[in-house]
Amino acid sequence: MPENIYSRLYQAGDVIFRRGEPGEHAYFIERGAVDVIIEKEGDDVVIAKLGPGEIIGEMSMIDDAPRSADVIATAETELIVIQRSRVIKPLTSADPMMNLILRVVLTRFRNAQNRYSGLNVEGDKNNSSLEEIRAMAFQRIHDERDLLSALEAQEFRMHYQPIISLESGKIAGFEALMRWEKADGSFVSPGHFIPLAEHTGLIVELGRFALETSLGDQARFAEAFAKMNPGDTLPFMSTNVSGLQLSDLDEIDLIGGIIHKSGVPLDQVKLEITETLMVENPDHAAEALRKLKALGISLAIDDFGTGYSSLSYLHMFPLDTLKIDRAFVNSMDDTENSRRIVLSIVGLALALEMNIVAEGIETDAQQAKLQELGCHYGQGYYFAKPQSAKDALELINSGKTWQI
Repeated sequence: MPENIYSRLYQAGDVIFRRGEPGEHAYFIERGAVDVIIEKEGDDVVIAKLGPGEIIGEMSMIDDAPRSADVIATAETELIVIQRSRVIKPLTSADPMMNLILRVVLTRFRNAQNRYSGLNVEGDKNNSSLEEIRAMAFQRIHDERDLLSALEAQEFRMHYQPIISLESGKIAGFEALMRWEKADGSFVSPGHFIPLAEHTGLIVELGRFALETSLGDQARFAEAFAKMNPGDTLPFMSTNVSGLQLSDLDEIDLIGGIIHKSGVPLDQVKLEITETLMVENPDHAAEALRKLKALGISLAIDDFGTGYSSLSYLHMFPLDTLKIDRAFVNSMDDTENSRRIVLSIVGLALALEMNIVAEGIETDAQQAKLQELGCHYGQGYYFAKPQSAKDALELINSGKTWQI
């Protein structure tokens, strides 16, 4: 193979790199053989003989320290260059604890190597990059500990945001939203603890809690609504389900068990699915959603129009409801493009005979326009903020309706 920026060819005796040089690249040995040499008490000592399939130069590339050994070809050797960006970019976005463990292992190996060479040098003691990684890892550990403690202390609560019929102005349902209220009365943002729960896997347990609690409250909501609105369709409860919950088909059976145990009629149960699940493993997602659909419940795709939205999802998966992302609704007053996008989404959903929920409605003008376009339901601060089960029950008992 001719030499280029992606491959290097060395003859026996050629120096590939020397100790003290910067570690700009690592190398994969395609063929040939090399010696790894360090200095001990003034003499060169071969500490490793490596061949095809091995990697050299990785330590300096990762921790940005100078090369700690010489590497010399002992036969005609072809190397494939591993670019620094190929490794550093994934490391930067990796879990801080895994990143820290890798750096600590490298540091301890270098220190052991230095001691073997007779050098009294302790590496990375004042490395600002390592300290930053260490701080991030410790913060993640503390956050995970707090999350586990909060789960044990039952600090999680369910709040409910009304979903309003844009035809009648009455409550059509609720979206269940999780809140973390700490012992001191302060709240932790879902934008902080939901990703953390997904990372740790605790989102599965939190998801079960959310479904059990919201369906328990739904039974009370439906009873109160029936008394206030005799003959009207009872409101539904829409609960978010994470991709991690649906990654295990056995978990779907457990979800079905929770729904059955609650006694809530299936036509009052709706599960909201994020697009991420559908993108990461479409075949598994299709199987998971078909299994959920077989339970007799409704399925909604949340935040449609952002991220990985694809029209193919709407016919690949058994979805009943499409939720228009608040980003488009919020900008309807300001940009013609947003209005056109919303019009297109509504038209598409209507053509597919799907229910449509517009999220993030904040103004009368937005509500009026969405109703004019044929959107079925609206949700947002214009109608009501998320509220406790007690307040949601009081809202139902007040008989409140909204002018449409």
